[in-house]
Amino acid sequence: MPDTSLQPLSHTFAALPRSPSTHPMEPSELNLLRMALNQMDYGLVVVDSESAVVQFANALGHAALLECPDGAGTLGRGSGLRLLHGRVMAQRPSDNATLRRTLDRARAGLRGFLCLGEGTQSSAVAVLPLIGQRSAVDASASGTLGSAVPPSYALLVFAKQQLCDDSTMALFARERGLTNAEGQVLAQVCRGLRPAQIARNHGVRISTVRTQLRSIRMKTCCETVRELVQKLSVLPPMARQLSGQAHG
Repeated sequence: MPDTSLQPLSHTFAALPRSPSTHPMEPSELNLLRMALNQMDYGLVVVDSESAVVQFANALGHAALLECPDGAGTLGRGSGLRLLHGRVMAQRPSDNATLRRTLDRARAGLRGFLCLGEGTQSSAVAVLPLIGQRSAVDASASGTLGSAVPPSYALLVFAKQQLCDDSTMALFARERGLTNAEGQVLAQVCRGLRPAQIARNHGVRISTVRTQLRSIRMKTCCETVRELVQKLSVLPPMARQLSGQAHG
């Protein structure tokens, strides 16, 4: 029976250059890597591409697999995947065949893209093969009759739930010298709201919102709102803070 807990997969990642330890409580390279992945605004899950057993998940990947459908049985804002007895399964049974084909492609070293659900409840997951360099001895042994087949792993990368996380946007606004009111306007622009909608939400004139947008564009060196949104869309993907982030 495989271990169904979310365990780190140290041999999945290439060895990092080792530096001499300077303190007895210094974290290991694997722990540093786990902490770093927990700061990314993407859910990341490593699975065995044959059995779909989870080997590693960062905090957002763990949360994505534990999200459940709502009371109506729809996917809501979930990932379209779930965790069952330590294995990744599709929320909708009809998507399991697609998941299986995509993992089989990963075993062959091919990238894949999962489009799960349908309509407004659809979600996207990238599936990337994790194939490390094997030694000549390992390569020759794998072709020997009766030799063990080396394991194959795939990285699942879940889509972001929004253009820019509130905490990332707040840091960007502070660094660019935006006022609190301008920061709120910026957040609503990134959610797709028009100036008239923002004015109604804030109980101000639309001319006030347009003045704030002009100030935001000046402070962020953007000529148009489109350029501003584009700049925000490529900010470093910092994860929102989650309770119990130390999954892995």
